[in-house]
Amino acid sequence: MSNRLLDRIPFAKIVVVLAIVFGVSLGLCGLTFVFSASGSRSSAAAGAFVGIAGIIELGAMLLSAVCLVITVVVWVIAAIFASFSHKDSEPQHLFDDTDKHE
Repeated sequence: MSNRLLDRIPFAKIVVVLAIVFGVSLGLCGLTFVFSASGSRSSAAAGAFVGIAGIIELGAMLLSAVCLVITVVVWVIAAIFASFSHKDSEPQHLFDDTDKHE
């Protein structure tokens, strides 16, 4: 395998997206809690919407938290195993071809 597994999987991007989803879900869950605790519901439909939105936000928050933990653990394990793998020595290019003066 010429490409290492760590180079092919964008772990950092996955972690950033999951962290953003977790943060947004946490914020929306807080807003839903504040809205429902204020007691200013005007109708039963608004109360049902707040309840359903709260369940969806809580589910997204829990799912993103679990996936975030799993992704970080897999990233650390893959990094540990990649450090033990055989590494071919690659030549160092100190100067680009454009730096050559004729």
